[in-house]
Amino acid sequence: MKQTGRSGAGVWLFRGWLVLGSVVAVGGLQQPAARAQEENPTKAECARDYESSQESRAAGHLQETRQKLSVCARPECPSFVQKDCARWLQEVERELPSVVVQATGLDASAAQTVSIKIDGAEVPDALAGAAVALDPGRHELVAERPGREPLTRVIVAQQGVQNRAVTLDFGEAPTPTPAADEPRDVAPQDSSSLRPYAYVAWGVGAVGLGAFAMLGTLGRADEKALKDDCPNATTDPALVSSGICYKPDVDDRKAAYERKFLFADIGLVTGIVGVAAGTTLFIWSAASGSSAAGSQPADGSARLQLDVTPTAGGAYASVAGAF
Repeated sequence: MKQTGRSGAGVWLFRGWLVLGSVVAVGGLQQPAARAQEENPTKAECARDYESSQESRAAGHLQETRQKLSVCARPECPSFVQKDCARWLQEVERELPSVVVQATGLDASAAQTVSIKIDGAEVPDALAGAAVALDPGRHELVAERPGREPLTRVIVAQQGVQNRAVTLDFGEAPTPTPAADEPRDVAPQDSSSLRPYAYVAWGVGAVGLGAFAMLGTLGRADEKALKDDCPNATTDPALVSSGICYKPDVDDRKAAYERKFLFADIGLVTGIVGVAAGTTLFIWSAASGSSAAGSQPADGSARLQLDVTPTAGGAYASVAGAF
């Protein structure tokens, strides 16, 4: 509990007085805050709101806190309670967020039929221009009109931000709906829209097959050179001579050409996939164009033949088709 200018003895004396007053006026503790505002608060009510206002304030319930502080800040409460509550009430008034709900697309008479609810509670005269106080945090605003779909807005109230404008647009843009028997123009599909993708896929495939052929050739050349230079290997550097190589060097050269073989295999797979994808896209494009122009082949089908043949130095790929 926040207290200033009070000694420890004074605090405990006040707490003892609070407990005694609460026992005597236990019925008064159950009175709603609205009744406490109308009648003079008892000492028990002053003490209750003095204590609990700080708890609700720490929990972010600023509207509840303002209601409690407005009770214990009244002159009927003990002077030090009234003084602290009045100061805290001013602080809460500055911290309490608020919004001003505005409506567009409605005339004055239509605006009177709008019902505004925030977090399920109806807000009377919400469109009158008065500020609506909210606790900090997320809130759901629902605006309802007879015979219309409700408008829903999510409001995030920030502590200390007051009179924030929330605009609801009730303007209705008519959506034209064609009649069932009304003809509608449909843009013809471009039969060549897949051609660029086919060319790109072919390009990727060509690069992959080229990498396969080049890296495969280099790898086999390195492998042959290693076998010619180092038919034997030794782990003793003193025994290295012509035809006998140091084993770590042999392992390094072997790992180098094996990496080339690996990338060559990746290039082969990429090349095959690229060529196949490009050819498929080209066929689809050609088939769509032929169908639209009424120029299908005599047998009504498109024929394609794809051959990939490994060779000693790489691979040979060929594509043949009739459209």
